[in-house]
Amino acid sequence: MKTNAIERELILPAPIETVWEKSFGSGDALAAWFPEKVEGDYTPGGVFFMSWGEHRCQCRLIELNPTTTMSYQWHPGDVYNLDSHPEAELTTVTFTLSPHADGTMVKMVESGFANIPDPRHAHALKENSGGWDEELAKLPKQYEA
Repeated sequence: MKTNAIERELILPAPIETVWEKSFGSGDALAAWFPEKVEGDYTPGGVFFMSWGEHRCQCRLIELNPTTTMSYQWHPGDVYNLDSHPEAELTTVTFTLSPHADGTMVKMVESGFANIPDPRHAHALKENSGGWDEELAKLPKQYEA
């Protein structure tokens, strides 16, 4: 059975409204910790690009609910445009924010890997699993004193 999702959780020492504004509520907020740059339409249904140096991934924003949820789709594992592979092979990345006694719980789930054919499935899962560990480690640095 193929693994379908990557899940990570972390607690940030700030109120949920602050975490939303600083880290998820706009393309600039997302670029403050995740990609180096976000360009394009950062509204639900909009297409935007995330860039790391010369690497540029095309994404579609699915959901943007202030202070609770940000969700987008992309093709995982490498630098792809939305039309690089069939639509059914897109994964969905969802960030869910909820209040926590120590600030804000951020849960990240990237799902849809089971729809990616082999051998790209194993590559995408490995690349994104390690990638999320690396990228999410940057997020708490925004909240250090």
